[in-house]
Amino acid sequence: MADAVHGAGAMPGAEGPGVAVLALLVAVGSLIATAVALSKLAAAAGAPMLGYLAAVWLGAGLILAVPVTLRRGVSGLGRLVPYGLGAGGLMALPSAMGYLSVVHVGAGYISLTFAFPALFTWLIARGLRMQAVRPGQGVGVLAGLAGGMLLASGKLAGSGGPDGGAVWVALASAIPVALALGNIFRSRYWPAGEAPLTLAALSVLLGAALVVPAAALSEGNALARLWQEPFLLLLTLAGALTVAAQYLLQFRLQQTAGPVYMSQIGTVAAVAGALIAVLALAESLPAFFWPAATMIAAGTVVFHRAAGRSRA
Repeated sequence: MADAVHGAGAMPGAEGPGVAVLALLVAVGSLIATAVALSKLAAAAGAPMLGYLAAVWLGAGLILAVPVTLRRGVSGLGRLVPYGLGAGGLMALPSAMGYLSVVHVGAGYISLTFAFPALFTWLIARGLRMQAVRPGQGVGVLAGLAGGMLLASGKLAGSGGPDGGAVWVALASAIPVALALGNIFRSRYWPAGEAPLTLAALSVLLGAALVVPAAALSEGNALARLWQEPFLLLLTLAGALTVAAQYLLQFRLQQTAGPVYMSQIGTVAAVAGALIAVLALAESLPAFFWPAATMIAAGTVVFHRAAGRSRA
């Protein structure tokens, strides 16, 4: 695994995070939160959500593909298709889970689920022997998971009734696992020597291609609303620009810092998303938010300090 990552130019854990890496971390996390908020607005406006996801990703992929085509053309891209399908599928899956459940659980809760991929990424990396044994990080994992369980239980308690709320909470709560699998896959199988922009463009385009059939089968004629209604068209364009910027920076961050550190974007997304949900979307905080947030923050601090000691 180390050879695969270093062959791509990544240096996971080799040095402490620099200013540029921290800036990428904050930027990507904020863009994720923005994309979630836009999806909530689209859902509230009656958008077919799988169609919205496909349209946003297709637009983002085309935006990213333009500089790739101008810089290197299409020669040699065929060999990258297996990677693009795997990465794109593992990126599209959690996005679809979030887009479908956001109207039921709220943008704030979706954003908060992004606090946990780092924990699952660390566990998977440990299982695959991609991460050294660091007991302090294990303590951080347990604290963060406990906070996540408390947060989910509070949301579940408030979603009662026969409207299927528990199903949507469960679907949203599974997002971190899918994100963690994607974090690991992209680093483990990163094609040596390939640029982040090329892989981001291909992965987003192929991820969109995987969603299109499901959208066409399940939403049919409703898809036309995305370009017939001005507000939905505006949200789709804004979403495409946001997602293009997100994955451009996210692939660069992953190449530079590796999967475990890169997955910390979720903490930024959780905080930014909660603020956007409350201030811009008039959502209320879930039950047990503050004790859960305290446990998550404590787990994150312990996790980072253990990683810092291991680099010292």
